[in-house]
Amino acid sequence: MIVHFFRNRPEGYWFYVIIFLGPIGAVVYFFVEVLPGLNWKMPVFERWERGRRKEWLEKLVSESPSQEALCELAWIRGKDGDHVRAIELFGEALRRDPEDLESLYGRSLSAMETRAFASAVKDLTALAQVDPHYRLQEGNLTLAEAYEELGEPDKAARVYRSILKRSQVSQALFGLGRLLANQGEIGRAREMMQEIILKQAGMPRYLRRRERPWVWRARRFLKMLSAEPKNAE
Repeated sequence: MIVHFFRNRPEGYWFYVIIFLGPIGAVVYFFVEVLPGLNWKMPVFERWERGRRKEWLEKLVSESPSQEALCELAWIRGKDGDHVRAIELFGEALRRDPEDLESLYGRSLSAMETRAFASAVKDLTALAQVDPHYRLQEGNLTLAEAYEELGEPDKAARVYRSILKRSQVSQALFGLGRLLANQGEIGRAREMMQEIILKQAGMPRYLRRRERPWVWRARRFLKMLSAEPKNAE
């Protein structure tokens, strides 16, 4: 339970519940914090099912490739960490249908994993042209990250701001806040980090659980800002 606590960063009082109440505290923690977030399909069975599906798709693609089979196999390859092969398969699928949304988005994710950031931007831009609403939030967050990696903070900031016009997404708040801090706008950066922390107060438990990694990052970033000499804000 202690390992789960430090990995997921729940409320701090759970640490004392686990330590001082011993087995009873651990049981309470398990039912309140661990159990609701469990994926009931064990990873070993999920990998086994994916392996069987991959084997069948590989055979299908080698004998009679279709755009759908190529795209599905590419996603599986990506989940297995074979992003080079995933990019090849997505490319074959896109040669059959250059406007296939799943293939454009999937290839952009694999491009990010292989640090081909310019290729990711190209695919995500094409995706937005085909259907501006498809994977709107996820696609824009990935696009902003790609621009950051390419050393284009102004473009990344524009994308983050476009996301925040629609919804106060923690990842976008954190990304834009970090960019503003790098530009010397410490006050605005601090406000965005504080917003990530404060907005969880009114959330249901399952959403607070999802937000924890960003809350933890925001708190750590605020500590870093406080430790630095004050700049003009």
